[in-house]
Amino acid sequence: MKSKFGIAALIGFACILEMFTPVRALGADYSVYEVFRAVDLGESDRPPPKEIFVNMGSNQGVKKGSVLDVYRKVVSFDNLSEKVGGEHMIPVGRIKVIHTDEKTAIARVDRFVSLEQEVSLLPQTVMIGDLVRLAR
Repeated sequence: MKSKFGIAALIGFACILEMFTPVRALGADYSVYEVFRAVDLGESDRPPPKEIFVNMGSNQGVKKGSVLDVYRKVVSFDNLSEKVGGEHMIPVGRIKVIHTDEKTAIARVDRFVSLEQEVSLLPQTVMIGDLVRLAR
């Protein structure tokens, strides 16, 4: 009798645990979790480059030189119905990996999407929370 109760309790605990486990929206979503720029000491005419940290690394097939597409998830609001109108994945640009570990990578901006071709994003930069995927 104890074993049946123990199994039922274990299954119940697993179901409760699953309810509190975050679920990714579209399969495996990876994102920018840090953007770092060194302090400009005026030693050059160019500002120091931004380094972009992503939670995607060699375990996901990323290596030095890999190119990642960057997207921003934008939610629109329908003021007439007072409901969410939709979610849009807006392309921001591409970043190129300069360093990788098993679960993370560091990249720099390769290029931004042309404002004439895509929805205007302000500011036009890579931001924490932007989504990244391996470029095809």
